[in-house]
Amino acid sequence: MTLFTSDKKKAAGAALGYVAISLFTALIGAIYECFSHEVYSYYMIYAFVIPLLLGALPALWIAVRDRLEMPDGISRFCWRSGIAILTMGSLMQGVLEIYGTTNRLMIVYPVVAIPLLLTGAVSYGKGALLQ
Repeated sequence: MTLFTSDKKKAAGAALGYVAISLFTALIGAIYECFSHEVYSYYMIYAFVIPLLLGALPALWIAVRDRLEMPDGISRFCWRSGIAILTMGSLMQGVLEIYGTTNRLMIVYPVVAIPLLLTGAVSYGKGALLQ
């Protein structure tokens, strides 16, 4: 039973951490938009949604559910990396849009992040099935 309580505490702490990251990302976007001469980018404005939806909500779901455990090892690493890459890609796309330019290399962010997210989800699902 102690392990179960520990997992709930870890999940709640992870959710709180992702909320803090979301707030920090929103603050970065707000500050950048203040100095952008009234040029706005939806990528910059809504970059905070990525860690909120992909990080905080699943962690809260794990904290609330009775039989779910926190992911560990490769699944946690891949999931966190995917969230970080998507968030940074959104911020970078916002910077480029505000600046008024494009870059063909921006496709790299989702191309790298989505397989990482899928790997994290599949490895977490396999671990849950094996238990």
